[in-house]
Amino acid sequence: MRSIIVMTLLTAFVFPIVASAEVQTITATHTYIMGDNDSRNDARQLCFLEAKRKVLEKAGVYIESVSEVKDFQLTKDKITSFAAAILRVEIVKENFAFENGHNFLTLIVRSDVDTADVKKRLAAIVADKGLQDRITGQQQQIRQLEQQVQALNSQLNVAPHSSSSELRKERNVVFGNIEEMENKKLAAANAITEKTEIVRRYILARMTQKEVEGILGSPRASTNIQLSSAYAYRFGNSWNYGELWVCFDPSGLVRGIGTEHQCNQ
Repeated sequence: MRSIIVMTLLTAFVFPIVASAEVQTITATHTYIMGDNDSRNDARQLCFLEAKRKVLEKAGVYIESVSEVKDFQLTKDKITSFAAAILRVEIVKENFAFENGHNFLTLIVRSDVDTADVKKRLAAIVADKGLQDRITGQQQQIRQLEQQVQALNSQLNVAPHSSSSELRKERNVVFGNIEEMENKKLAAANAITEKTEIVRRYILARMTQKEVEGILGSPRASTNIQLSSAYAYRFGNSWNYGELWVCFDPSGLVRGIGTEHQCNQ
């Protein structure tokens, strides 16, 4: 019986958050001219770096144009940087060809932009200055590693066969470092979203602040709230955990979860 009552309270107090289901598929194409010291795998990694950059720039422009995210007031560079952290890029087609004495590789890549999911993840990033700085720093490191790849590639294009093996090994090490940084960046962007799911699943109405902190840890921000209508003279507070805020009544018990605006209603 107690579990039925708890679930009823949760249903009554949790504020709904409406999400759009629109998904935009964005594609980009890049062709790489293979050098004498490039294997097919080398060419695929080099071509993918450029194709991915193109598709993420397109995705950034699309995300910037979506009205739902304009309120975040992010610069174009920030949106592109955060898009690189939250979007996955995959190869949908590759074609090796030989023409005019050169080997070519053409890749078509795509990224599916779920506007509701992007809005949720961007909101989580915007709400956490530390996460913003971490993602921005990781993106800068990735750019520096990509520049190293390009520099090594230029050396390989003119290197004699005797030194090409060492240069290729060095380039492969940098490729590995890029992959490691990409995984760290995705983990950083996903961590706060995962906490949002924990908020939705485990925070129940009438929990105490101590119980909430025991589950979620310290809030990223907190604010005092003035309850409206019949409770206008009473004050509570709310705690931020990324996209969501946990709203407390004046006695310090959870009265719902939602946006900061919803906590004031």
